[in-house]
Formats: sequence, C-alpha cells, structure tokens
Amino acid sequence: MLALLNGPLALAAVLRGRPRLARAAVAGQVTFVLWAWALGQWPYLVPPDLSIAGTAAPSATLSLLLIVIAVGMAALLPSLFLLFRVFKGIGPLPSNSAKP
Repeated sequence: MLALLNGPLALAAVLRGRPRLARAAVAGQVTFVLWAWALGQWPYLVPPDLSIAGTAAPSATLSLLLIVIAVGMAALLPSLFLLFRVFKGIGPLPSNSAKP
C-alpha cells in the first residue's frame, strides 16, 4: 500500500526537477517493494521448500558475524570520512602570488 502512495510522489518530484526528493522517493519505493515481496512470501524464502526459520544460520555464527561487521565498520568509517573530506571538501583557495 505504501508503494502505491509513494509512486506518484516520486513521479512528481522527477517532473518538477527536484532531484533530492526524487532520489529519496525512489529509494523509499524500492524499499517498500522489497518489503512487500518479503511479506508476500512469508514464512518461505523459496516456497514450499525453504522456510526462513529453516535456512537461518546458527546463533553462534550470527553473533560472530555481528562482531566482525562492527569491527569492520570501526576500521572503515574513519577512512571513508577522511576520503570524503579530502575529495568532497571546498576546492583550493586561489593564491594571490600568481599575478598576471
């Protein structure tokens, strides 16, 4: 239902030339469609053979995965921050030493 309401918003944002709103609306549209698909399949991933509970990893594996993702994010986020700060920052200031 939310996907049906969000579609005209995305279309109007594109037609009116509002790229930020259009980008957010399209991202929301994709999210709504994927959730609608998942709810339509519930409780199966691949009907009728694979259920969500039957294909889940053991909880020890999931806990370890969560720890590894947290450590990876702690290592990666500062690097990404520095990368975007260097390359997306304000350009170099014009120098006064080069006079025509």
